[in-house]
Amino acid sequence: MPENKLKRKIYAELLRWKHEYAPGYALFIKGARRVGKTTIAEDFGRNEYRSFVTINFQSANDTIRDLFVNSLLDLEYFYNVIQMQYGVRLHERESLVILDEIQLFPLARQALKSLLADGRYDFIETGSLAGITKKTEREEILIPSEEYAIEMFPLDFEEFLWAMGDEMTMPILRGSYTNLKALGSLHKDVFRRFREYMCVGGMPQAVVKYAEKKDFETVDFVKKGILALYRNDIKSQEEENGSYIGNILDNVPSELSKHEKSSSFKLSHINKNARYREYGGPLRWLEEAMIVNVARSVSDPSPALTLDLDDERFKCYLLDTGLLINLSFGDGSYMDNDFYKAILTDRLHVNEGMFVENVVAQCLRSNGHKLLFYVEYDAKGKPLMEIDFLIRKDRKVVPVEAKSGKSFAVKSLHNFKDKFTNRVGLQYVLHDGDIQRDGEIVYLPYYMASVL
Repeated sequence: MPENKLKRKIYAELLRWKHEYAPGYALFIKGARRVGKTTIAEDFGRNEYRSFVTINFQSANDTIRDLFVNSLLDLEYFYNVIQMQYGVRLHERESLVILDEIQLFPLARQALKSLLADGRYDFIETGSLAGITKKTEREEILIPSEEYAIEMFPLDFEEFLWAMGDEMTMPILRGSYTNLKALGSLHKDVFRRFREYMCVGGMPQAVVKYAEKKDFETVDFVKKGILALYRNDIKSQEEENGSYIGNILDNVPSELSKHEKSSSFKLSHINKNARYREYGGPLRWLEEAMIVNVARSVSDPSPALTLDLDDERFKCYLLDTGLLINLSFGDGSYMDNDFYKAILTDRLHVNEGMFVENVVAQCLRSNGHKLLFYVEYDAKGKPLMEIDFLIRKDRKVVPVEAKSGKSFAVKSLHNFKDKFTNRVGLQYVLHDGDIQRDGEIVYLPYYMASVL
C-alpha cells in the first residue's frame, strides 16, 4: 500500500481551504517530520489541480532560493525559472505551488505576501515552526498574516483502522459512546486493534508496512529510522542548545514512568542544576517541531481552560506512542521488547502505564484538544489531588483519568467535583474494561479516547 493511498481526515481541511480561502491565503500544514505532510499536499495537487510543483527547501539550489529574495518584482521571470528548473508547466488559477520544509528557509515564507497578492497560483507550505521564532527575529523576517494554518498529526485510531480495511468499527464506537452502551463481545476485538495501534503507532510509513506484512520487525526498523531523523534534526539546528533538546527527548520515557511519584516533568532529573530558563527554549523547539506534545498545568480550571496556565509545570508526551515504545527500549532487538511480546501474546496488563497515558494524550491532541492537567499540593509539596487531563464539553470542564491495570481510583475525581462543583460535567475514567457508569463517573475503554 503506497503511503499516498492512506485515507487521511486532513484532506477535507485542504478542500475547505481551497474553496474558501485560496488564493488570498496560503495553507500552512504544520507537523513533525514523516507525519505525511508532503504526501498529502502532493496528493492534493495531483487530484485537485491541473498541475503542481514541489519546492523542497532541504534540497533547493541557490538559484531557487535567490528567486524568493531578489526576483519578487518580476514574477514573470520568477515563475519561468521555477517551471524550467522543475520541468512543470504552471497554469494560472489551475496550479498549486508547494513550499516544502518552509522552516529551513523563512525568507520564502516572507515572500508569500507578494506571491499571494499576485493571485496567480495557490500555495501550500509544509513544515514546522521549530526555530522559526529565533530565525525571524535574528534576520528581521516579516511573517505574512495571509496564512491558513492547520496541524497534522500521526494517523489517529480511526485512520489506522481504515488502513487495516476497517470502516465499520468507529461508527459503532461513536454510537456506544453517545448512548453509554457497553460493547459486549465486540470490546475484546476493538481492544486488540487498539493495542496494535499503540504498538505500531500512527506514522504513515510504519502503518503502511504493518498493513502490508503484519510484521513488527519491519515496523520497528521504520520507527527507529524516524527517531534517528529527529535526532539528526536536533543536532543540525542552530537555534537552541542541541544537548538540552536531546536531554528532554531522552527523558520523556523515564519521566512518564515516574508519573505515580511525580506529577510533572522534573528538569532536576536531567541535571540537579537544570532550570526552566535554560530548558524553556529547547522544550519550545521540540514542541514547535511537534516531536512532543506538552501538557500544562491549570491552576484554576474553568470552561475557558486556557487561563491561569503554569508554563514551568508541564508534562511531556511523545507525538506518537509507537515511537515512544522504541525510544523507551533503545536500540535493542524488537524480539527482546517486552511490550511487543505483550501485544503478540494478547496479555497486555500495562504496568507500562506511561504508554496508556501517552496514547490518550495522542488521541486528545488529534481531536483538537489542548493538553491540560490539574494538580493540587499540600504544604510539603506532596500532590493531594491530580487529574491527568482536562477537556471541555458543553461548556463544562471534563476531567479525564487514564488508569492502567485494575486500579479504578477515583478519589481525585470526587475531590475535583467537590471543589469545582458547578464547572464540572461528567467525569471519565479510561480503563481496560467495557463501558460502565456510576453516577457522574463514566468508565470508558482506553480506545474511547479517540472519540472524546
